[in-house]
Amino acid sequence: MRTNNWCVFVATLCLVTAPVLRAQTANFVSRAPAGTADKTPFSAYGVAWHVGINGAGFDFASGLSSHLSFRTGADFFAYSRQFSTSGVPVNANVHLQSGHVDLDWYPRGGRFHLGPRMVFLNNNSFAAQATVPVGTTLTLDGLDFAGSQADPLQGSGKVSFAPVAPGMTIGFGNLVSKGNGHWTLPVEAGFYYTGQPRLEVNFTGQACSPDDPTACQDVSQDQDFQTSLAKFIARQNHNLSYARFFPILSLGVGYAF
Repeated sequence: MRTNNWCVFVATLCLVTAPVLRAQTANFVSRAPAGTADKTPFSAYGVAWHVGINGAGFDFASGLSSHLSFRTGADFFAYSRQFSTSGVPVNANVHLQSGHVDLDWYPRGGRFHLGPRMVFLNNNSFAAQATVPVGTTLTLDGLDFAGSQADPLQGSGKVSFAPVAPGMTIGFGNLVSKGNGHWTLPVEAGFYYTGQPRLEVNFTGQACSPDDPTACQDVSQDQDFQTSLAKFIARQNHNLSYARFFPILSLGVGYAF
């Protein structure tokens, strides 16, 4: 008889408490802050156009979560100029072209972000070509060489960088968030490490003695010229050590879809 009474008591308790438990569960769920769930990866995306010290370029971004997004883009710049130094006319060319991949982390889920960058297809380079006129002197590592009338002395040089370079960026602007509207003005700064730049210099033609214009020799056979050129390249490569870190600074306009 007591067993039947206990069964009736337990059944009654379940019937009474079930609605209360359901209400408390619903109340608990309803208190979860809206928007705390992670975004579905690749469900939000945006594009941007920017200008900066690396030239003009674009970015495409896609959200991975509420605090993380994937971004890729490219930069382009070209500039040419002719000038004269020590009586030698020089044609100089600046060529900046590279792609990049970024993982942007938004610590507070807002617009401020920071994260790693990987630069690829880095075709940044600085090049110059020159012809030493007859009667003009070229100085290499303290030695003077004069241009030849029969076979003019021509030189070319190029500074190039590693094709892949890691870096870091910080910025303001979220290309995948529409919390403040579709449009945004992204600002970004940072750097990427290119390693030691490589300077290559080549000369063709004949180099003559400044004291005797008839005493000329092909530069490929002139031991003094080649020794002076090698020392000049080594010294300039040492001076280029500061360019191991390439800066990043840009301002753009972005649109979140």
